[in-house]
Amino acid sequence: MNKGMVLAGTAGVLWGTIPLAVKQVYATGSATALEMSFFRFVIAAVLVGGLARTKKQPILLRNKWSVLMGFWGVFWMSFISFYGINYTSAVNATILFNSNPLLVAVLVMGLRWETVTARTLAGVVLGIAGVVVVSGLRADIHLLGDLLVLIGAFGWAVYTVLGYKLKEHSSLTVTSSSLFWGLPFFMTFFREVPAISNVGWLWILYIGLIPTAFAFACYIKAVDLIGSTHAAVFQYLAPVVAVIVSVACGLEEVTLLQVAGVVMIIGGIELVRSQ
Repeated sequence: MNKGMVLAGTAGVLWGTIPLAVKQVYATGSATALEMSFFRFVIAAVLVGGLARTKKQPILLRNKWSVLMGFWGVFWMSFISFYGINYTSAVNATILFNSNPLLVAVLVMGLRWETVTARTLAGVVLGIAGVVVVSGLRADIHLLGDLLVLIGAFGWAVYTVLGYKLKEHSSLTVTSSSLFWGLPFFMTFFREVPAISNVGWLWILYIGLIPTAFAFACYIKAVDLIGSTHAAVFQYLAPVVAVIVSVACGLEEVTLLQVAGVVMIIGGIELVRSQ
């Protein structure tokens, strides 16, 4: 396995721990989705921006696409999905969030940027069926959480599509710029200094340093080495890791429906990608 695959795999594994870590912060009762998301990206912006600077690449792009990517891919994505995690299981959240390539396909089809084929439609339908299997059709609190996570994932899909507009810039510069532009949107909602517990801060530091900043750096380098198409496949490791950690640590129960849903979602994404 080459270096690019190792880096992409590392990112995928680390991303799978985010919802589990968010659950631990919620367990302290001392931080909200907004606070977790803001400090997560403050940490990430400083580190990714520093990495861009050491490589003598631009840290901030001054155009509307970067601002929009900051809103959708940083503020909206994290705030809404973290809020949803409080109302569903970490396993469900990881599975559903990583169905976002299907949302990208739907957006691209809606914008008519690509020709819609039978294979693409079949992939989207299969993936959506997997989402339904994972979430079920129960009108309970889990369904609310699942819907919020999907709405958050929609933000990441928009971020991905907007990225097409900045292809002339490096992925490191685009990521750094998006992180910095996303922060002001969080700040408009702050009314007082949050009183977060020491344990809560430790988990937030973990989320910001490891599965956000470090994972972003790994993924960016992986894209440079093996390309975005090959690197993106490794996001499938995220739900697998969430399942393994949940079972191994006794954090949550994992059902056969969740496993079946993962298989259907991955199958749907691969049908779309193979087009």
